[in-house]
Amino acid sequence: MSGTHGLQARFSETLRLALVYRLAHELNANLSAADVLRRVLNATAEALGTPHASIIAFAEGQIRSVYALGGGSADPLPAIRRVMSDGLAGFVYHNYRTVIVNDITNSPLWMPQPGEPFSPQTGSALCVPLIHSGEVVGVMTLAHPARSYFTADAINLTSTITEMGAAALFNALLLESARQAEMRYSALFDDVIVPIIITNLDGQIQDVNRRACEFLGYAREELIRQNISKVHRMGTGPIGQDRFDHLKRGLEVSFQSVVWTKAGSDCPVQVYAKRINSPTQGDHIQWIEHDLSPQIELDRVRRDLSAMVYHDMRGPLGNVYTSLQALQTLLANHSNANVVNLLEVAVRSERQVRRMVDSLLDVQRLEAGQRLLSRRTVPLNGVIANALQQVRPSAEDKSIGMRFALADDLPMLYIDSDMIERVVINLLDNAIKYSFDHGIVTVSTATSGSEVYVRIKDTGPGVPPEAQATIFDKFARVKQRNMPHGVGLGLAFCKLAVDAHGGRIWVRSDQTGATFTFALPVEAPATKELPALGAAVPQAR
Repeated sequence: MSGTHGLQARFSETLRLALVYRLAHELNANLSAADVLRRVLNATAEALGTPHASIIAFAEGQIRSVYALGGGSADPLPAIRRVMSDGLAGFVYHNYRTVIVNDITNSPLWMPQPGEPFSPQTGSALCVPLIHSGEVVGVMTLAHPARSYFTADAINLTSTITEMGAAALFNALLLESARQAEMRYSALFDDVIVPIIITNLDGQIQDVNRRACEFLGYAREELIRQNISKVHRMGTGPIGQDRFDHLKRGLEVSFQSVVWTKAGSDCPVQVYAKRINSPTQGDHIQWIEHDLSPQIELDRVRRDLSAMVYHDMRGPLGNVYTSLQALQTLLANHSNANVVNLLEVAVRSERQVRRMVDSLLDVQRLEAGQRLLSRRTVPLNGVIANALQQVRPSAEDKSIGMRFALADDLPMLYIDSDMIERVVINLLDNAIKYSFDHGIVTVSTATSGSEVYVRIKDTGPGVPPEAQATIFDKFARVKQRNMPHGVGLGLAFCKLAVDAHGGRIWVRSDQTGATFTFALPVEAPATKELPALGAAVPQAR
């Protein structure tokens, strides 16, 4: 017991306060996790006079690092894993409690590790958890050759030290994780294939990746500390006159803009801007710039292709139409019914191709924001009747029945009747195409006073829920087994044409089939401004 009395004699209040003050001052520095472990362990071992001591740090439930007084084997992890699995340190870690072993030779929790300086064969031991925010971030084990060496006074001092050490260790581990994440981000940042610019909250450029330098034609040093307005048009899109205020509030935005290269050329870009919080760099704004030049070039090629279709196909199609009309006149009384039927097939196919060409050209024209030039006041039921005549042969081929519920009190509409007729034809074609043989297609009209509604219901498999949000997008197709295929242009044309009239279109679907509805406004005089294409319209009721 002499060792115990000697230890107690050393613990005056002055010495205790001096030790705690010195350790607090040391831990207040910006230390690594390894430095925190060493200082906590050395201070505790020095105060208690223990020749054997070790400390284990944890991060996210895994062993992060180990430090033992006087060093240890080249690879202490195998021994540490054994004591964490079945030994004293593991018991303390899992139970969140301090444990004293007065005689380690009689304790099943003590697992001597031959050759390890932190693992004596005889004596007593003290094992303490380092707890921060309810989580064990470390376990410290102290051992002395004497039995019953550790007193209540020693435990109190050790608890004070471990509380300080736990907070310092947690902060050090958190900072190291942040730095490692920052290093990984930096590596990805420089190697990513899209241009990225990092600015502070006032727009001063802090960093650019390699792709941004190549894209803009500047060396990195030429951009650092410049304002982003040097290379970026800031007066458009969500940036507006408020500059970065919306980003400072944490909003993530996407908009189209222009960047200026060092060579003086303009380049259209899609910008994704977001405020990022970094533990090491503070708050900043990340600007991801997607070059839109290839997309714009592709759009130009598509427009040129549409123009080619118009100029190079409309002529031959006109000749085919004229020839077929002449043949119908010449062969009207032909004795062979097969000849008449084949001629009718050719006429219907020519009309279908002509409608497809007209729709493609209208899509291009409407997307360009051009106005409707061929509007006149017409009865909508008459437009629908003309469309029904066009699709009736297709319905007869599949034995599809046609039902009508056309209101007789519809107001006259000021519309491009040819375009709306093709909208109805496209919707009827779809209904016939997707209805099962011997099914029913129902066409109905109604008015609410301010709008006129056209509904076309089929008896097909319906539109899957996941496809309903995109079915009116250009080149979108509903993918269902054993169903007809198409290029996905018809419904896109329908939406553009209805939008151009200030109307709206939507779909409802269940297991009994799909119902497509479009609504056209009644009030549309010649002097009324048409809504911009793509503008928000009221949702279907």
